[in-house]
Amino acid sequence: MDLVTIGETMVSFVPKNYNSLQYGADFTMHIAGAESNTAIGVRKLGHTAGWISRIGNDEFGQFILRMIRAEGIDTSQVTVDKEHKTGLMFKSISPSNETRVIYYRDSSAATYLEPSLISESYIADAKILHITGITPILSNSCYETLRYAIKTAKSNQTLISFDPNIRFKLWKDQDNSNMIKEFISMSDILLIGREEADFLFHSNKIDVIFDRMFSSYNLQYVAIKDGSNGAWVANKEQNHFTPAVKCKSIDSVGAGDAFNAGFLSGLLDNQDLITCGRLGGIAGAYATTTFGDIEGLLSKEEMLDILNNKTIVTR
Repeated sequence: MDLVTIGETMVSFVPKNYNSLQYGADFTMHIAGAESNTAIGVRKLGHTAGWISRIGNDEFGQFILRMIRAEGIDTSQVTVDKEHKTGLMFKSISPSNETRVIYYRDSSAATYLEPSLISESYIADAKILHITGITPILSNSCYETLRYAIKTAKSNQTLISFDPNIRFKLWKDQDNSNMIKEFISMSDILLIGREEADFLFHSNKIDVIFDRMFSSYNLQYVAIKDGSNGAWVANKEQNHFTPAVKCKSIDSVGAGDAFNAGFLSGLLDNQDLITCGRLGGIAGAYATTTFGDIEGLLSKEEMLDILNNKTIVTR
């Protein structure tokens, strides 16, 4: 397996007219999960990917499983919880393209992930284990599950990719910065948002942030994602700015996950740092051109055409 991810995926309800939730009489169902988004993005770019999670014994769980399987993701490590329900979320998008999300995920099936559900051989066979800072916040058992998975990965030379993906709603007035930094310290690849980087490394200067990252942690690669402003990518020897790709953005949720997929796909293809940054930037930009977390993810053919300036994908 090229990439394995661990984390919760929810059913996302979006009003058909994309108005305020209180006026949404009809909804469309989508799937939403940072880790599965990245797995699907990597799969569409030509690599194998697996997703480890826990879903409820309900129709929402089956909807998630069906959708993720349909994208070619291996779900053999997903367990069904007969006592706890699948997590849900509701998303509305304002006329100015601002997104509002409400979660119903407390005590969901995924919060009961535990180390005993992790197959050592499954992790060991992966080239990259990708995790986010969302999962360890969900519960202590989720935290211990990720620590166990990382320990297994490290003992088998599987690279650790980490996206802090800070969600202050989930922090519930607790400062979890040290937990996030703990996972950074165990990672080989850090894929982080600009605001998160400023917050965690106490600076708004890119050079200072990179210096603190590489002097404090044994990171091989870093990408700092700054939305429509572009991205910075770096290793211990160099850093480069990747300009943003111009396109018509209508829903930015999932763009960071798409960037992760593009960047990691580049690493899996043994591309150089600059190309990995370009792949991430293209994937992230085009993910914003449709509603939904995965609907705008590019295929390998589309990506290559854009990368080689052959065509612009319209949606």
